[in-house]
Amino acid sequence: MMLADAISSATSEHAVYFLVAAYVESLHHFHRSLGIPERVIALPLAGLDDLEERLRLLGDGLGSTRQPVMSAAEMTAILECALARLHDVANQQGAADDESETRAQPPDGYADREKR
Repeated sequence: MMLADAISSATSEHAVYFLVAAYVESLHHFHRSLGIPERVIALPLAGLDDLEERLRLLGDGLGSTRQPVMSAAEMTAILECALARLHDVANQQGAADDESETRAQPPDGYADREKR
């Protein structure tokens, strides 16, 4: 799945949300035939919790006979991939922030030496 590959290699949260929003928007052209709940393909996206809720709604409906399994499975795969990547990007950003804070801190005792 090429979209999942693009999401997996996205370098920022913005890129992940852009790709997911473009995918969701593409579903609007034939949403009635998908059988996916309207809430799952509603725009705009409202962050990580919103994506998790959409994934939950999809999971709740997978047992339904009205819902075509292929579109639900595809949408589930895209949302799972996006959530995983968003967590990875956040962890990478957190590690980078920690590293920059460490570099910005003067060595222990430095302030004491400067006062002398």
